[in-house]
Amino acid sequence: MHVPNKHGRKCRTETTLRPALFFTLLVFFFCSVLFCSVLFCSVLPVSASADEGQLPIILIDGDEIYVQSGDYYTFLQDYQIYVKGADPEGSRVWIELRSDGVFLEDAIVSEGGTFVYSNNSTEILNLTVDTIYGGANGVLVRFSPVYQYLNPRLPMPQKPVPTLANNSDDNSSTPTVFENQAEGFDMPLFLLSIGAVFLVTGFFAGVYKKK
Repeated sequence: MHVPNKHGRKCRTETTLRPALFFTLLVFFFCSVLFCSVLFCSVLPVSASADEGQLPIILIDGDEIYVQSGDYYTFLQDYQIYVKGADPEGSRVWIELRSDGVFLEDAIVSEGGTFVYSNNSTEILNLTVDTIYGGANGVLVRFSPVYQYLNPRLPMPQKPVPTLANNSDDNSSTPTVFENQAEGFDMPLFLLSIGAVFLVTGFFAGVYKKK
């Protein structure tokens, strides 16, 4: 009786499993590269060298703020607007703009007037002095509407974009929006694709094993 050669069977098994193992590793490597590429592209922030023809990114869109004389308000990207004082009639206010504490520009604006700050011909802030309220301790200025546009030369804001009109203690109805939110990446679809790849890999492994 012919006795099967165990060494020969072992060699044939190793020979049939090697292509399947190589194919599995190749597919896994390809999927890893694809996953890293998609993830990197989805979280890539807006580049400072974006096309000049691109529409500006609006950070504050027509909201309102209140600033008392002697006080200031901090916008995104570390801009601060100061109300330095007002004339005796309370019809004009002295406004000063700083960036991270550094003086940029100032102006005397009448009620109904507009204060605009631009950087390299790119508009950054646009504030209208809507109402000047006089009082014993100075004036309270209502700026409305208020517009702020992203300065591409500064870092992208890492905190949620605030809604100035809803700046009260109850912000439960205001959704949190992050500027660097990853978009266009579907994790369930990616996992489903990985499962399909392993299913195909198992099929080919079975075919090689039968051979």
